[in-house]
Amino acid sequence: MATEPQTTPQREGPAAPDTVEMPRPTAAPLVLALGLALLAAGVPFGLGFLVVGAIVVVAGLSLWIAQFLPGQGHVREPLAEPARRPRPVTGAPGGVVHLREGMPGYRLRLPQEVHPISAGLRGGIVGGAVMPIPALLWSLFSGHGFWYPVNLLAGMALPGIDTMDLKAFHGSLLLVAIVIHVVLSVVLGLIYGVLLPTLPTVPRPIAWGGLLMPLLWTGTSYALMGLVNPELALDVSWPWFLFSQFLFGAVAAVVVMREEALRPAAAGLRGGLVGGLLMPLPAVVWGLLSGHGIWFPVNLLAGMILSEPGRAPPEELQQFHRDWLIAGVIIHGLLSVGFGVLYGLLLPKLPPIPSPVAWGGLVLPLLWTGTAYGLMGVLNPVLQERVDWPWYVVSQFVFGVAAAAVVLRSEMVHIPPAGRGPDRVADFVPGEGGGRS
Repeated sequence: MATEPQTTPQREGPAAPDTVEMPRPTAAPLVLALGLALLAAGVPFGLGFLVVGAIVVVAGLSLWIAQFLPGQGHVREPLAEPARRPRPVTGAPGGVVHLREGMPGYRLRLPQEVHPISAGLRGGIVGGAVMPIPALLWSLFSGHGFWYPVNLLAGMALPGIDTMDLKAFHGSLLLVAIVIHVVLSVVLGLIYGVLLPTLPTVPRPIAWGGLLMPLLWTGTSYALMGLVNPELALDVSWPWFLFSQFLFGAVAAVVVMREEALRPAAAGLRGGLVGGLLMPLPAVVWGLLSGHGIWFPVNLLAGMILSEPGRAPPEELQQFHRDWLIAGVIIHGLLSVGFGVLYGLLLPKLPPIPSPVAWGGLVLPLLWTGTAYGLMGVLNPVLQERVDWPWYVVSQFVFGVAAAAVVLRSEMVHIPPAGRGPDRVADFVPGEGGGRS
């Protein structure tokens, strides 16, 4: 407004009444950041960016350093008029409202009791001890030998071992595999010991839906494809396949849980239809991201009952085939409806799963499988294709359930409420001689 007094910044000098010292505005940080960005761009784009970036960095540093010289870095700004200043805050004596269980903000979702660090350590050791059993059984039954899974595990950290005889014993690979296995087991066990008490309760349908569905559908698909087209099973990205089944199981369980008014079979049928519509999304995303195309997952699914996709070259699997599409849609529809009805009948009768065990069986297979799949895909993409990922997921499931069970059975350590003084209930409950919060 024209009638309001205009104020201009004053240079640093003797303290004047009704003024406050403020930092002087400067573009030095922006100039320095631009110079650093140009230096970074010079690594892939050439010497010109490096030279210009160095000049801009020197200019930015010079401007910024100049602000620290006497009389340069600050100005004195006049305060607002007394009538426009905020009124002083007047304290009002009164009591403190004490939070009780069930009130918003009570303990801010922090647990009242936690497991000690030793519980997570024991869980990681026990889980790590039983986790290799499925992998070793698969290797022995498939004819790969005892050392094959050990050498594959070492491939997470060592590039170039895909040219070695993975069925033979290698002392260096054994040492690397032991280090990887022990470190990951202990670290994830400690994470479990800390996180499990803080995680919310998993509803029974969701817990069973997230655990049972991936195992049932993945096992069925793996067995059918192994009988009809064993070679075609190698083209399936089983981690993505498992994620699709997890999505189906969770969605179907939610629908069954929300449709309690319907009969179990009808609720399961509706859950199977909804889950079946959403389940192909991860497979389509994988097909597009991997460059195989949208028809590749459909043709692989048709290979569960048709032998032609197994004999077709890889480029043929990326093309549209009407007969294969019809077969894939029929398989998908029948399995979706069948497993949905099975869910509707079984979920109400299954016993509840302890929340730590449910989280242990859900989180760890996804976490560890994703980590191993990503590391091996960067270091040894060829070796990644040799891993039998359904058996790998079973190993992670065994670890997660075992570690969670050990943590669940361990003792609990009480966390006292925040505050000073002796930890007495009377200090935190009004009416008993206390009153502190």
